[in-house]
Amino acid sequence: MSFLPPDPSSARDARSRRPARLDALDEPEDAAVVVRDLAVELPSDERPYAAPIQAVRDLSFTVPAGQVTAIVGTNGAGKTTTLRALSGAVPFSDGSIEVLGTSLGPATVGLPDGVAIVPDAPAYPARWTARHVARAYSSTARHFDRARFDAYLVEHRVPAGRSVGGLSRGQLTRLAVAAALAHDPRLLILDEPLARLDPLARTGMVDNLRALMAREDRTILLSTHDLDGMDRFVDHLVVVAHGQNVLEGDVETLREEFLLLEQASAETGADGESIASPLIGAVTTGGTTRALVHLEEAAGLPPGADLRRPGLSDLVTHWLRAATVSRRPTPREDAA
Repeated sequence: MSFLPPDPSSARDARSRRPARLDALDEPEDAAVVVRDLAVELPSDERPYAAPIQAVRDLSFTVPAGQVTAIVGTNGAGKTTTLRALSGAVPFSDGSIEVLGTSLGPATVGLPDGVAIVPDAPAYPARWTARHVARAYSSTARHFDRARFDAYLVEHRVPAGRSVGGLSRGQLTRLAVAAALAHDPRLLILDEPLARLDPLARTGMVDNLRALMAREDRTILLSTHDLDGMDRFVDHLVVVAHGQNVLEGDVETLREEFLLLEQASAETGADGESIASPLIGAVTTGGTTRALVHLEEAAGLPPGADLRRPGLSDLVTHWLRAATVSRRPTPREDAA
């Protein structure tokens, strides 16, 4: 597990209990994906001749094999760009990527066998139907389970005879997921797979992903900004802000590492500065301050503070708030 300090003022206190560099972390021996010091530059859409935008910078994280890893951040945090770099859809200017034991270069085309990807906006020819999709994959992929593909379409009510151009965005996502699962992938990469689904379809998709994970040697990496109902599904968490990793670790370990504080703002101060313990992502609404606090700092809290184990959404929300408000130094700057 790794984390950066919630704000620059607490950086010195936090150094004693965290590694100075994210890339100095021990990597699990059975990692499915290892990303180190990744940098991706994208051209500016509004100013074609302007300097490229640094969409991702010095990003490092690991995806443990056999687990579900969620990479989480606000819109524009670099999640989709990172997954596109993993898939080879965009080149990266610096760093390294290793997928299922294969090192990918900045200009690598194609991924090792056993990887399936569902992009945020699946692109099939508008006149194609699900049957065309199945025929295309059956003729090019080494393994494509047509029966499984058809069964998924029926279960999730995707009309196999309707053109792709006539499908809703949710149906299009479910079509892409059906094609990915039919490949029986060792590593499944999904970009915002739940964003366009209604609650019933969302539950059904998570159930299907659980079924995939019930098999041995299966790994899921998904990006999302909505973790509702995902506490018992996600094993490993990566929180990204401004193109950088601000928090990473095993979810259960993180939930034990931090506490969620709820306290009357008169006792904590509106910004939490009146107490000895540094608060992470403090916010005050309705006279109550809510924030995360490191377990080791709990002794400095006021008597009677309401403390409990945070949920997955609590961890993400408060760390993103801390990163957005403070604009903390980068990992390299902090280590200097």
